[in-house]
Amino acid sequence: MRLRTHVIFSMGLITLTESALGISNVVLLLGSSLVLSYLINFLIDVLGHEEKNGFTRRTPRTHTMGRSFTLGLIISILTAMFLYYMSPIGIYKALIIALMGPVTGWSHMLLDALTENGIYVKRKGKWTRFALAHFKYNNSALNWLFIVIGVMLIIKSLF
Repeated sequence: MRLRTHVIFSMGLITLTESALGISNVVLLLGSSLVLSYLINFLIDVLGHEEKNGFTRRTPRTHTMGRSFTLGLIISILTAMFLYYMSPIGIYKALIIALMGPVTGWSHMLLDALTENGIYVKRKGKWTRFALAHFKYNNSALNWLFIVIGVMLIIKSLF
């Protein structure tokens, strides 16, 4: 999927989850979800893609369930600590924000698993690709579907 699709879909998941867990401040909801979603999805793609023979391809460096979880958790803990020490959000809200990183990492894996190149899973000690479907990463209909779902989740979390 495209980066913007990952970002908007993850923002929707984060805002809905945060609002369900008790964060009602709209600025904190949208701000934390935008920062986490963009940073985590951007880093998963930048660190996990390599160019070979003129083509960009995914690598198991970040495109696995465990590594996307870990990267998301590290970024969200750093973000939550920054917000906790720089603004009066409290420990409970900081903890909620810290837990949104793995949600973002796994949502990235879900969307990438729908594409033809999939994600990586370990089978018999080797990294192999796994795909739920085999859509092209730039399939307009699929990208727009998940963008609309993300926007609907954001709207639902705000009202």
